[in-house]
Amino acid sequence: MIRPPSRSVTRFFIPLIDVLILLFCIFLLMPFVGQPGTPDPDAPESAAQLTPDELRQKLLDAELKAAQDAAEIARLQAAALTPANRVGVRVLEIDAATGRLFAFDPDAADTRQEVRDQSDAQRLIDQGRRTAKGKDVFFLLLYPRVRSGFPEQPQVEAYRRWFDGVPHGFDNPWGQPGPVKP
Repeated sequence: MIRPPSRSVTRFFIPLIDVLILLFCIFLLMPFVGQPGTPDPDAPESAAQLTPDELRQKLLDAELKAAQDAAEIARLQAAALTPANRVGVRVLEIDAATGRLFAFDPDAADTRQEVRDQSDAQRLIDQGRRTAKGKDVFFLLLYPRVRSGFPEQPQVEAYRRWFDGVPHGFDNPWGQPGPVKP
């Protein structure tokens, strides 16, 4: 008659597997451990072996490298600015009932300022440049969101003349937006 073994096989294999995993981990770490007695080429020299002049020179080199790194970081941060961070958008709205142009005051929530002529537009351009704090200002003129027949073509041409020379564009939901003028 066949009898089952008195001891389970798993009692033997579980510790064996643990030992094999440990040996495999040691095998993986072997390339990172150097030979005893061989100097590491990347290790810094001890300060006791250097003369004061050599120490001063190393300190100056380290300070120069730190300054260059700081300048490089500043340059990369400036270059990493996205276009959204470099451009300030000022939105102007064309009234659906009259076709007049209105700007909203960014400081006052519900204050509409009518842009009546070239001088009002120039004042708005100057104000936008002052508040942009070094950013480029883009003026976006929004057409009415309901079909009303406004703005009429002469009004659009007047708005183009007023903002000639500054980056601006028209957002027309009923057709192609007008060309962006630099």
